Amino acid sequence: MSMKRLVGLAVALVAASIAVPARAASCATGGECRLGDVGPGGGRVVVVSTVPQWWGTYIEARPLQNVRGIPWSLHPTDSLYMSTETSTIRQHIDALAVGMGGVNTDAIVGQNGAGRYAAWIAQETTLGNRSDWVLPSRDELDAVFHLMNAGHWRGVPRGAYWSSSENAPAFAWYQIMQDGTQFTDQNGVGRINGVSIPSNKNRIRMAQHKGSGFPQFMYRIAVVRYFGASQGFRPIPIVPSLTGHTCEATGPCALGDIGPAGGVVFYDAGSTKLWGRYLEAAPEETEIAGLPWKKLSYKDKNGPIYSDAKTATARVQRIVAKTIGMGARNTQRIVRRYGDGNYAARYADNVSVNGFDDWFLPSEDELFEMYKFMHATSVKLDGTHNTYYWSSSEYDLNNAWTVNFKDGQQFDREKYLAPKPGVKALRVRAIRAFG
Repeated sequence: MSMKRLVGLAVALVAASIAVPARAASCATGGECRLGDVGPGGGRVVVVSTVPQWWGTYIEARPLQNVRGIPWSLHPTDSLYMSTETSTIRQHIDALAVGMGGVNTDAIVGQNGAGRYAAWIAQETTLGNRSDWVLPSRDELDAVFHLMNAGHWRGVPRGAYWSSSENAPAFAWYQIMQDGTQFTDQNGVGRINGVSIPSNKNRIRMAQHKGSGFPQFMYRIAVVRYFGASQGFRPIPIVPSLTGHTCEATGPCALGDIGPAGGVVFYDAGSTKLWGRYLEAAPEETEIAGLPWKKLSYKDKNGPIYSDAKTATARVQRIVAKTIGMGARNTQRIVRRYGDGNYAARYADNVSVNGFDDWFLPSEDELFEMYKFMHATSVKLDGTHNTYYWSSSEYDLNNAWTVNFKDGQQFDREKYLAPKPGVKALRVRAIRAFG
C-alpha cells in the first residue's frame, strides 16, 4: 500500500473516532439503569429511584433456581423485635418497605446464626462476582412480581417466595408469583388438615388456603442487592398520630393531618405525581358495609372491564391497576362499565363530603397504605374495622382484591359477595387524592 493511501486511511480512522461517540456504559457496567435491565450482579433491575436513596439508586434481583423447601427461621415463634407494643407494630410496618431487605436480613441472621434458612442462604450467596445479596423485603419482592408479570422477565420459577419482612412473632410475609397474592397465614388463613398453623416461619411448604386452587408450593428464594449512588441515612421510625391539624390542598401535609375535605391524610408520596401527592380517607360516617364489588345483574364475561389490547394484555392491565395512583382510574372504569347500581365503586364515586365529590374506591396498594397507617398510629383511624375491605383492583372476571385490616393480608374475593350466613360483610372506605 502506498504511503499516500496509508496516510489517508489514518486520517479517516481518526476522523471516525471523533465523529462517533463512545458507546455509553450499560447498566451492568456502571451506566444508567432502567427497569428490566441486567444489573452488575447479573440480576434484573426491579426498582429504579429517580434520586439516590439511603440504600442506593437501584435494586436488582435474581431467583435462586435450584433452592426450594427452605424455612424462614430456626426460631419460629420468636419475634425479631423485642420492644413495647407500639414500637413493635411500627417496626413491622417499616420492615415492609423498599430498602429494608438488608436491614431485615441482618436482624434475622443476628437472631438465628448460621443454618439452613432463607436469610442465611441469601446472605451467603455469591452471584455475578457479588456477595452483597440479601433476602428482599415484602415490597421489594412485590417489585420482582410486577416486573415478571408485566412480561419483562422470563425464566423466574413460579411458586411461593419468602420475603424478609416479619408481620407477627410467629408469621412472616411471602408472595405467590402466579398471581401476586401476599400472605402471612395468620388468623386461620393457613391451615393443615383443617387446623390453623401456629407459625409459618418453620415451614418448608406453604399451608393450605381455603378456596384456593394453588397447590402447597415449597418455599423458594429470590435475592436482591442495592447499587448506585446513595444519599442520606435510614429514616428514624416515627409513630404517626392524629394531629388534629388541617392542611391545605397544596400542602405541606403530615401523616395524621386533617385533609382539605375533612378526612385523615394517610399517605404522602414525597413529591407530586401525575395523580397528586397525598391520599386522605373519607370521614368515618361515610364508611359502609355489605355492598358487593360488582353490579349483580351485570354479566362480566359479556363486557369485561379489562380486555387484551395491543399495548397490554388484560392480565398486565389488572396488575397495573393494583398500584398507588390507580384508584381513581379504576373507579371510573368500573362505573362506566356497570353504570348505576348498588355496588362498591359506585358508592365511593357518589360520596360527597364538605363540598368535595372527587372520592373513589382505593386500589389494592392504596388500601394497603391505609391499613399500614391504621396499624402504625398511636390512635386508630376513626371507624376502621379489623375485617375485609374492597379495593377497586380487579383480580379476574369473577374476583376482586381485598385487604384484611386485621393483619394486612390480601385476598381475591368473589365480586358478588354480600352478607349472608357464614360470609362477613365486606366494607367500603372511599379516599381522595390531592396535592
